[in-house]
Amino acid sequence: MPEVMWKAYIDFEVGEGEREIARGLYERLVALSGHVKVWIAYALFEVEDIPLRREDRDEEEEEAEEAEPKTQLGDVAMARHVFERGYKDLKDKGLKSEVNARFRLLFASTDTFSRSVWLCSRSGRHSRKSMVPKRM
Repeated sequence: MPEVMWKAYIDFEVGEGEREIARGLYERLVALSGHVKVWIAYALFEVEDIPLRREDRDEEEEEAEEAEPKTQLGDVAMARHVFERGYKDLKDKGLKSEVNARFRLLFASTDTFSRSVWLCSRSGRHSRKSMVPKRM
């Protein structure tokens, strides 16, 4: 049940465009739980685009509901770093059950970066070389 509260708080901050605050919350949650699902959610958060902070939005933009909201771009390199940290953390724990968790983490990272390369290559946001994950 506490995980639901953490997720609600993180989702609120993401909705407000507060990436740094949400990142801090994920760091605290990872330190407390270290669960593979938290690592995956944290990395996916880093790669996704989120709305601009309220003070950075135009007043006209907020009034016009039809306009597509402006967003802060996700950071693929940061997501890669989170996946690598998660893998290392789970490996260092050395638990037998964590082998499956490490596999799930690797699969999620590969899937995430494959989708990111495809989406960003279509939009022209990043070069393809910067998107390809490094070997873990």
